[in-house]
Amino acid sequence: MKGRKGSGSTDGRRKKLLYLYPRSAVFIQRDIELLSRHYHVVTHELLKGSDLLLPFRLIGQFIFLIRHAAWKYDAVCHFSGYHSLLPALLARRCFVILAGSDGACFPGFNYGNFRKSLYGKATGLSAKRATRLLPVDATLIDAHQTYDPASPVHQGIHAFVPDLYTPWTVVPYGFDVDHWKPVLGIDREEDLFVCVAGGAASGNAVHYRKGIDLILQCARDLPHARFTVVGSSRPHSYTDLPANVNVEGRMDPEGLRALFSKARYYMQVSVMEGFPNALCEAMLCNCIPITSSMAAMPSICGDVGFLCQRRDAKELGLVLAQALALPPSERETRSHAARERIASRFGEQERERSLLQILDAFSTC
Repeated sequence: MKGRKGSGSTDGRRKKLLYLYPRSAVFIQRDIELLSRHYHVVTHELLKGSDLLLPFRLIGQFIFLIRHAAWKYDAVCHFSGYHSLLPALLARRCFVILAGSDGACFPGFNYGNFRKSLYGKATGLSAKRATRLLPVDATLIDAHQTYDPASPVHQGIHAFVPDLYTPWTVVPYGFDVDHWKPVLGIDREEDLFVCVAGGAASGNAVHYRKGIDLILQCARDLPHARFTVVGSSRPHSYTDLPANVNVEGRMDPEGLRALFSKARYYMQVSVMEGFPNALCEAMLCNCIPITSSMAAMPSICGDVGFLCQRRDAKELGLVLAQALALPPSERETRSHAARERIASRFGEQERERSLLQILDAFSTC
C-alpha cells in the first residue's frame, strides 16, 4: 500500500511528515500541497474502496506506519476517527484536525462520528492521545445548538468525550483569494440563490442535513426568485421540482466560480457544517451569504449576511424575503464586504502560517 508523496519528497533535507485522512477531498489535497512546500509529506488514505474493507485497510495502515518509522516522525490526521487511532498511538507526535463529523452527533440526519459507539470511541481515544487538536472552529470543541430542536443540544467533541484534556488551537481553513474571485464579463442575476450540497439526492440524509427540503418549500412560496442546487449525487432523483428550481450534479472549480459570479446569494442552511468551504468560496465571489446559525457559519458571515435561527421553512422564507428586499446599493455593499471578510480572515497563507508555527514549535521540543 503506497502513501502518496508530496511535492517536497525529492528533497532529502526536508523533514518527513505523515499525513493521514479517511477519504480524499479538495480541502485535504489543499493542505497536502501547502505542507509539501515545507515537508517531505507522505500520505495515507484509509477508506478508499468499500467500508467493508476497513479491517484490512487498518492492517495496511499499520504496515504503512511501520514502513515509514512513524515513531520517528510527526503525523497530521485530518479528522479524528478510525484512521487517526494508530497514528495517535504510534507516531512521535500526532496533530488531529477536527473538521465536522468528529465533533457532532445528529442521529436523525445520519451524521456524526458519535452516533456510532465504536466510531465514537475511536474518535475520542484518538483525540485524547493526540499531541494537539487543531479544530477549524471552536464549536467543534464545545457548542450548544438550538437550530434543530430534534437533535442533541450539546455538540462539539467535548460533549461526547468529557474527560478530554488535549490542548487545542483553532486553525481555520484558508482559501486562494486570487482564484476565488468574480469572473469578469458575467452579469450578476439579482434573484438567483445558489446552494452546494455534495451528495444530496431526493429524500436521502444529505438532502435533509443540507436543508434542501427547506429550500424547495421556500422556492414554491417565492416564484419570482430562482434557486440552483449543485453537487447532487443523483440530480434526476429530483422530480416534480418547482419551475424556479434547478438541481445539478458536481461542478469543477471553474464551473463553480462562474456560477458564484452569476448568483447574488449563496445559501448554506445545513444542520451541521464544520467550516463550509463552498460558503467561503462563494463569498469570495461576492455572493451574499444566507446560512443557518450552526457551527462556524455565523462567525464566517459576520454582519454581511443573513442567519436563519431555526430549521423551519417559514422562518427561512422570511430571511429570504428580507434578503430580496435589500436596495441595490446595499446589495452591492454587502457583496463586496463578503469578499473582503473572507480575504482578510481566511486566506490560504494564514492557514499555512498557523500550521507551520504549530508544527515547528513542537519540532524544537
